[in-house]
Amino acid sequence: MKEKLLAVITVLAIVSLFVFTGCCFRTDSGRSGSDFTLKDINGNKVSLSEYRGEIVVLNFWATWCPPCREEIPDFIEVFDKYKDRGVQFLGVSNEDVNTLRDFISEYGINYTVLVDDAGVMSEWGIDAIPTTFIIDREGQIIDSKVGTMTRDQLENAIEDAL
Repeated sequence: MKEKLLAVITVLAIVSLFVFTGCCFRTDSGRSGSDFTLKDINGNKVSLSEYRGEIVVLNFWATWCPPCREEIPDFIEVFDKYKDRGVQFLGVSNEDVNTLRDFISEYGINYTVLVDDAGVMSEWGIDAIPTTFIIDREGQIIDSKVGTMTRDQLENAIEDAL
């Protein structure tokens, strides 16, 4: 009985490690994500297709998610570094706009955050957050990562796309 319990605990620990450390990496090279239009926190409509011709870092996240919170300071700094080189960041969350507004203010998020009230996360097959896609200038997904994306991973993906 102890051996079975230990085996179950071990499996749960390994699964948790994969989910929370972001070691689940997948590449969807050449795949196009479906276009969408959502409102930003100020109520302005924003479409993914508006960014054709630019590199887009598309991050699905939530304010309550510890790995999401962990990567946001790096996203802020990397966006500052690359925004003048044709790189845009879009954060997508399905939370209440007031919750997002408060969080953005507290964390100093300097990139566009969109409110997913249209099921875009589901359409994109998001089943874990954070999930980040790197989209090239032609609108093709060239990289994606489930879990925390480190600053080095983010910058390397952007440099590869440039």
